[in-house]
Amino acid sequence: MKTQFTLIMLILFGISPLLAQNDCSDAITVCGNTGFTGLNATGGGNIDEIFNGNNDCSVTSEANSLWLRLPINTSGTLGFTLTPLNPDIDIDFDFYIFGPNATCGNLGHTIRCSTTNPAAAGSSSNQTGMNDVETDTSEGPGEFGNNFLQWLTVQAGEVYYLVIDRPINPSGVTLDSDFSIEWTGTATFYASPEFVNPQLQSTDIVKCDDDAIDDQMTLFDLTTNETMFLAGQPDVVLTYHHNINDVITGENPIANPSAYTNTSNPETIYMRMSRTTTECFVTDQFEIEVTNPVTAGEPDNLELCDFNETGKQKFNLTTNDALIRNGNSSTSVTYYASQSNAQQKVNPLPGLYETGTTTIWARLESTATCQGHDIVSFTVTVTPLPDIIYTLDVKDLTEDDNSIAVVMDNEQDYEFAIDNSSFSDNPLFTRLETGPHTVYIKAKSGCKTVSEEVIILNYPKFFTPNGDNENEVWRIPYLNLHPNAQVTIFDRYGKIITGFTGSGSWDGTFNDSKLPSTDYWFVLQLTTGRIIRGHFSMIR
Repeated sequence: MKTQFTLIMLILFGISPLLAQNDCSDAITVCGNTGFTGLNATGGGNIDEIFNGNNDCSVTSEANSLWLRLPINTSGTLGFTLTPLNPDIDIDFDFYIFGPNATCGNLGHTIRCSTTNPAAAGSSSNQTGMNDVETDTSEGPGEFGNNFLQWLTVQAGEVYYLVIDRPINPSGVTLDSDFSIEWTGTATFYASPEFVNPQLQSTDIVKCDDDAIDDQMTLFDLTTNETMFLAGQPDVVLTYHHNINDVITGENPIANPSAYTNTSNPETIYMRMSRTTTECFVTDQFEIEVTNPVTAGEPDNLELCDFNETGKQKFNLTTNDALIRNGNSSTSVTYYASQSNAQQKVNPLPGLYETGTTTIWARLESTATCQGHDIVSFTVTVTPLPDIIYTLDVKDLTEDDNSIAVVMDNEQDYEFAIDNSSFSDNPLFTRLETGPHTVYIKAKSGCKTVSEEVIILNYPKFFTPNGDNENEVWRIPYLNLHPNAQVTIFDRYGKIITGFTGSGSWDGTFNDSKLPSTDYWFVLQLTTGRIIRGHFSMIR
């Protein structure tokens, strides 16, 4: 009969820094005819247990050993095949067997031992073990033997010890320590207990922190699933442990598992289920976790303009309360100047907080029975007022093609509007009517807006001083908005006829005499330095 199964605790055996089984006293008890995968032999033990005349294989050193205890449940034949994880022929494992009624205090002489080197012996593989074909009971060292010995005939109630040793390879090849064992023969070991979970349900335990202290620690009943696990199995004890080492050795069980306060969050709890009569055991594990009943929502970053130009502004931090609560009314929100203050709940900030540009930390805390908190951050920014530097390019004195263009180097940082229009990214305003217009330039930060009034000018091309009280004088519309502007009128020969300022006009006379109908010229000088020249007709 061949049996090879994966033991629940196999993963534990591969972690040699945590646990050593290289002496008789800490041997692994083999149960349930279960094969092993992932075992390793690392580190030497007490060599007096194997050597000093205790074996027939002419080897006097121990390099890297692993001990297995083999209690026999039913009589029959017992063999095994040891397969190194690495098939390289230079990876060499030896073994020794004590029994049939061996104890750690009285091992006696080996009844089987093999120290053959597979490479030196010309073997086709580096497997070793006992089978029903071989007749020798010992072999080696070096080139002597073929890696396998005669299997055992064993009786119920006997106890054997199997020692596996990985010797140092003189060739310098890097040695792998992992291997697997497949048991063969008709004998059986004692049955292992079993963690029963018929519905394959999760065995993790999740609780909220309900002890009135917000520290992510609370009482757990680790035995919640114990009845299901045991399922009435006789002579079985279930203990709980903090780490892998303790669960394998059975040491330091948790004293009161029905009222256990977690030491970290989450925390792994290791279980050892053992039969009191046979020392057979299996292990398993589950997680305990304290859940947080609150999750903070995403707050808005706050920004205010530095209107006082001090580098500081007073922010209303509580405007983020609703966003941080995220619909959970059983919470409170407090604000802090640092993450550590928020974590420790020290030096909370007032709702109205004056500061420069910085990061604010918000702590959302449960006010219900289940304790918990979450911490999020946002920035408050004091935006300086920009220097808005620009010029206006005005095109007027046309019938329907008047325009104003805002000219500046960084126009992408600003928005523009004229009169009652909406702000946009377009700095050009076209098809403007004659008269006053107000141009607005606003920083996209919202921190500053400037405006300037611009007069779109045009002049009449004729006037009719004929006594009908219509169009009796020549004036430039809206020039009164430039009260200091100067207008000079000439005849066709360049003779100055008259002049007036912004609000003035001409009635078509010179020294109280009516001038003839003809064309006249003018020069308009604005206080900005702009000079406009043109001509118009007088029609009587």
